[in-house]
Amino acid sequence: MLFPAVSRRVAPLTVLTSLLALAACSDDNGTAPDNNTPPAPSDRPAAEFRRILVTDTLPFLRTFDAVTGQRVDSMGGLPGRVTYLYSARGRVAAAHFQRQNRVLFVDGGVYVENNRGFRAAARMLGGHSDSVPIHGNYLGDIKSVHFDGSGTVSFFRESDLVAGRTTPLLSVRAGSPHHGAGIALPGGQFFSASANQNNEQLPNGVSVFNAGGTVVETSRQCSGLHGLSGNNGGVLYGCADGALHVAMNSGRPVFTKLINSADPRFGVGTVWSAAGQNNFLVRMSIRGQPTSAATRSIGLADMTSRTLRAIPLPAGELDFTATVDYSGRLGYILGRTGTLYIVDMTNGQITSNIPNVTAAFPATGTVLTPFFASAEGVTYLTNPTRGEVVEINTTAVPAIARRIAVGGTPERVEILGHRANSRVTPN
Repeated sequence: MLFPAVSRRVAPLTVLTSLLALAACSDDNGTAPDNNTPPAPSDRPAAEFRRILVTDTLPFLRTFDAVTGQRVDSMGGLPGRVTYLYSARGRVAAAHFQRQNRVLFVDGGVYVENNRGFRAAARMLGGHSDSVPIHGNYLGDIKSVHFDGSGTVSFFRESDLVAGRTTPLLSVRAGSPHHGAGIALPGGQFFSASANQNNEQLPNGVSVFNAGGTVVETSRQCSGLHGLSGNNGGVLYGCADGALHVAMNSGRPVFTKLINSADPRFGVGTVWSAAGQNNFLVRMSIRGQPTSAATRSIGLADMTSRTLRAIPLPAGELDFTATVDYSGRLGYILGRTGTLYIVDMTNGQITSNIPNVTAAFPATGTVLTPFFASAEGVTYLTNPTRGEVVEINTTAVPAIARRIAVGGTPERVEILGHRANSRVTPN
């Protein structure tokens, strides 16, 4: 029997005096103006209230203006190298410091409230400590952090973080310490976490908790669990023998197993999604086998047929990394040749490609993985070996808009601020 350890927030913690906190404000994304009404002369494009946050192999976070591409500021004095970076609504980013057992929360300083745009300096809001933060996820307004050293998943509401409340709204533990992940379920009333009953390195199931931290139900249909993402319909966990979809129906979890329809030996190791897209993009492989086009591929988790199927790349090409764009309409697969392949997320078909987007996968030496971030009509991709962030316009046929020289060795990237393309009145 599984005995989860649970803790809930009882009072806000005081933010460390060495970190600055912002006053509370809402997380309203604003409303687009009536298409039949010309914008007021004072209205400005949403991109003016948007910044690009970039990590480096050194302990730095740098922010860049999304319009000019110019650096706004650099945040030094960090605990170490940022190992994970993500944001739920675009107001606050979570930066993981794996070796320092610490997560810090960064307010990008740009946001929209009641259709009025605000610009201020980026700030650190505070942090949370636990043992070995690895994976982070989000759904709706809720971020989740998995701490491998304790097996705990802590959940944070982004609107709470804006107000300086950095204590988790809920922390749960489904078994012994392990390398795992967790995520809120659609609606934010239920939460899920990887479950590990047998002290294994990778967990063997998924537990669903209610808002009080009590286990509602646990599924053991996901041996070798690794990889996770969510959308408005549910969440998908990667398994050694496929994937496990978790959704709620009348307060009860519904667990659905997905198998590769062509070869059930393929498991799922990484999952990407967008809120409004029902399907998922997944990395599939036959675990324990040498990496090749025969044992590894990016695929589509088709939630209509409840199956996994490969997205064939040109002969011999392997994926470097991948993502789903802000709209959920397009998937992106960066091949190891540096070519970017554009995928229709409704059917998994490659519709176009852009060659030489990044440097090719290195044949020897250190591999620095590029990372993606998206807003409406635009996607950014880091190019670590060339010290740049590539901006891709996605309003029509995707194409490179510019290359932003950010210096250093950029790794992870996130877009903070107003992600939709409505026009905004400056405050």
